[in-house]
Amino acid sequence: MKSPFLFFFLFLGFSSFSGAQQLVYPIIQGYGAVNDIPFEVEKPDPTKQYRLVVEIGERIQNKDQVGDLLDYAARMYNLHHYSGIPKENIHLAIVVYSGATPLILSNETYQERFEQANPNAQLLEEFEKAGVEVIVCGQSMMKQDLLPANIFPGVRMATSRFTATTDLLQKGYQIIVL
Repeated sequence: MKSPFLFFFLFLGFSSFSGAQQLVYPIIQGYGAVNDIPFEVEKPDPTKQYRLVVEIGERIQNKDQVGDLLDYAARMYNLHHYSGIPKENIHLAIVVYSGATPLILSNETYQERFEQANPNAQLLEEFEKAGVEVIVCGQSMMKQDLLPANIFPGVRMATSRFTATTDLLQKGYQIIVL
């Protein structure tokens, strides 16, 4: 009687191993995990230019981990490259404003405010290496008493979220809602 149950559980165990998914990080290393797709899928045109803008304004709740939406933006970037679009054809801009502004604080400022280094620092460095533009809203900076020295190196400062996004839209970027 025990042997049919044993066989059943062994079968279940082996079948779950065969269905395990491998995660890949095509460009942004360590962030924005992409599931490896082992079968043929519909893919975007690799000869086109993909200009995408993401706005992140949601207040971050957990200050001791990488921001979910920042990681999701990395995933979107990785997915485009994974699907066959060359890096030079993917243009991603991330506009950070309001309650999400702590995502882009310098390590020193983050340490002062939250008693730890910025957990987003490595991802922000990966974005810079990949050519992803990260832009912070100047209006949000002013409301939160932030100076340019308080912002992570490489993050650009705009007059506002609205001016940054509308300028990008005029340049052919498409807004993506996460």
